Amino acid sequence: MNLKHHDKSAFASTRLACEYNPSNGLNCSGYRTIVGADYLPVALIEEHPEYPQLSKNAQERLRIQYDFEYWCWRCVKIIDKMTGRLIPFILNRPQRKLLAEMESQRLNNEPVRIILLKARQWGGSTLVQVYIAWWQIVRTKGKNSIIVGHKRNSSFAIKQMFRNIIANYPQELLEDGVEGITLKNVPDSKDIQEIGSRDCSICLTSSYSPDSARGLNLSFAHLSEVAFWNANRNIDPNDLIRTVTGTIPLAPGTIIVMESTANGTNSFFYNECQRAKEGLSAFKFVFVPWNEIEIYHKDLDEGFNLDNCDEYEKALLEKGCTLEQVYWYHEKRKEFSEHNLMKAEFPSDDREAFENSMEYVFSQHEQEQIVENAKEPIKLNGDGVKIWLEPKQVKPLQEYYNEFPGVSFKYPTTPRKSDYIAVLTIGSDCDERFPSVLSVWEKGKDSLPRLAAQWVGVKHLNILAVMAINLARQYNNAMLAIENNDIFASENSRQQGTFVKNELFLKYNNLYNDRRKGFTMEIDKKVYSLMFYELILSSRNALYIDHDEIASKTVAKMILLPNGRYYAETSELQNYLVNRAEVLYIMRDIDLKSSNYHEKID
Repeated sequence: MNLKHHDKSAFASTRLACEYNPSNGLNCSGYRTIVGADYLPVALIEEHPEYPQLSKNAQERLRIQYDFEYWCWRCVKIIDKMTGRLIPFILNRPQRKLLAEMESQRLNNEPVRIILLKARQWGGSTLVQVYIAWWQIVRTKGKNSIIVGHKRNSSFAIKQMFRNIIANYPQELLEDGVEGITLKNVPDSKDIQEIGSRDCSICLTSSYSPDSARGLNLSFAHLSEVAFWNANRNIDPNDLIRTVTGTIPLAPGTIIVMESTANGTNSFFYNECQRAKEGLSAFKFVFVPWNEIEIYHKDLDEGFNLDNCDEYEKALLEKGCTLEQVYWYHEKRKEFSEHNLMKAEFPSDDREAFENSMEYVFSQHEQEQIVENAKEPIKLNGDGVKIWLEPKQVKPLQEYYNEFPGVSFKYPTTPRKSDYIAVLTIGSDCDERFPSVLSVWEKGKDSLPRLAAQWVGVKHLNILAVMAINLARQYNNAMLAIENNDIFASENSRQQGTFVKNELFLKYNNLYNDRRKGFTMEIDKKVYSLMFYELILSSRNALYIDHDEIASKTVAKMILLPNGRYYAETSELQNYLVNRAEVLYIMRDIDLKSSNYHEKID
């Protein structure tokens, strides 16, 4: 048989703008050959040269094992958003671009590894899950999959889609002797569903339940909305990714897809996308800009020309947009009060997607004001502490005896008020990307709070607490605040945390008391909101003086993400931000206590 192969250069996106027909394989992905009126996968004909002589049903049963797009058209029904009716799943242009990357890896006998940055709802998640379903229902038996969503309801939605595929699957294309495909719960597990007759299962979990993935024998993983996964010292996306990927061999016939919409540049997902773009990752980076989505164009109006456009819109032509697409963009942009909002919804490249998914808290003018007091420290002590202000000299009690002979003095039985406040924000005890921040602030009666000293680094918690106490003592017995949240953040730190609370805290007599948890500071949702409210208010009105350049720039570039949380531009700087928020919250809390005390006396 004479096989007419398509050129391999046409494997991926060069066919996307052409006429597309999955029923006969025209311009479908992969290497194709013409057999009669159909464009069939080359591997199908090479491995089954008897294909043309088979019956129609036998041909279909064989073809769906090799031709994913044909299987989608023939076997998968989805609900049309416009009509609510079940329709065949025919891939749109962005879905075909993503599929081309996955099929390229599969057909080159490589493990499928994709990291997908999504823009708008073009069905990226749907395609990934249907692709994995194809493997489990048609191509293989005994291979398990996992779906990890941001929240449990997101993975539940994917399960419902899988149920819909099974419920509408054509009976005539099942294996002989199989009456139907079922999805049922595995005994004693609410997270695992078993696919009947395929000897495999699907685990459905969320980023809030990382332990659900442990101990599973997996071949396929769909990690959804990764940019929104929980990221704290109890739950680290890196740990969950390692848990999932660690059980999936780096071998052909395995799939791992990480996908998400953009959520700023301070995230595990952003960092992984950058690694993939630079070729440092096992994952292939895929992004679909708005102009590759078919529906975004508008027939030209007689009154429209490029003179109506600004420089950004004119430059879209250089990015490959047609004039009809530029016209659509020009008109659609009128719905948004600011251009960055338009770029967040309809990014032209991945940089726009990330940068415009976040919102800077401060204006350019305010950012310049926040960093204007930054300067080099006057010295660096032996422990690596940067010093901007030396501690004020306090007259020893014996000198008062000498000045006032015969007058009786007693040492205070309660901690005296200090002109200094020290705050320890605990980071990792081993990962230098997430350092702890210990800062000391001078707080005079008639002057703004001013940064006096600061240490940033990585140490074990018990050593860190000793350093904090020693530095606080150097600054005239400064009031010291230490987070309670991170003392028991992980199993590894529990012993150290107990030591800190029960031993070291008892040896220092000027600890901040937040009135609820004793001599530690616990940050719940309410305190978190108050902390950052105080930071924003104080920064905007120049109510404190921060000499550290890195910290002040971090505060100036603080971003507000769609989830309502405040972040530094990069995760490595997050503890600078938290430290400043804690410092200002504590100062405000101390002032309120003092005010209430005086009101009661009056």
